[in-house]
Amino acid sequence: MAGQSLVTEIEGRQLIMTNLDKVLYPDGMTKGQVIDYYVRIAPVMLPHLAGRNITMKRYPNGIDGQSFYNKNIPSHAPDWIERVELHDNTYIVCRDLPTLVWMANLAALELHGPPTTAGTPTGSCSISIPVPGRGSLNAAMWR
Repeated sequence: MAGQSLVTEIEGRQLIMTNLDKVLYPDGMTKGQVIDYYVRIAPVMLPHLAGRNITMKRYPNGIDGQSFYNKNIPSHAPDWIERVELHDNTYIVCRDLPTLVWMANLAALELHGPPTTAGTPTGSCSISIPVPGRGSLNAAMWR
């Protein structure tokens, strides 16, 4: 399905998913499988992201390719994604499954956010979310 797109609806929000068969991990794990994993762990993950300004670390060509941090919400983001202005940046605020899936579709394999709610950063710490058989998803946090 490389180069093609799939339109889906999650919790009443329309999402366009792209390149679902793109390999993101050396063992062959694809972007579609990462999205599926995010959907399955969302009940545990979303409470830790809710209300926090998120910086994505994106790996558009997989974890062995170049990555970059994405603080500002991309200009092509759907209007329904919550935003917060902080320190001259417009961050994503992730409170729901459609937003989490939208970020996963961007190959956002690391989600960095403060343990405080949006707008109140004061320090740093980190967490690691285990990916079965694949190491961990790492997330730097501010407190």
